[in-house]
Amino acid sequence: MSDQPAPVAARYGVEHAVPWATPPIPGTQQLTFWGHGDGVTQPFALPGDASVRVAVETGPFLLRVLRPDGSEGAPQVPVPNPGLALSAIPQGGTYTLDVRTAGSWGVTVVYFDTK
Repeated sequence: MSDQPAPVAARYGVEHAVPWATPPIPGTQQLTFWGHGDGVTQPFALPGDASVRVAVETGPFLLRVLRPDGSEGAPQVPVPNPGLALSAIPQGGTYTLDVRTAGSWGVTVVYFDTK
């Protein structure tokens, strides 16, 4: 038996997204992960680059975007205090998010659906 918590599942759609001051851009898709404390998400695939919106209840907070081989797919996102942050994933691929924090958090990945 593993002491690791289950990976955090994605919720799809704007209704689950981290609240943001601007409306979604037409043609974009949004997948969001909500959690509390340290966690790793289920893998997800992106057809191209994406923006990343982060909501943090308690700092410090650190987000790592990881490829299947464990290498980093984007710069780390450190957030020292509660609030919102914005980052990016520069290219498409399959990723997981690794979150380190003591509080509640949300991460929305916004991308263009190329289908």
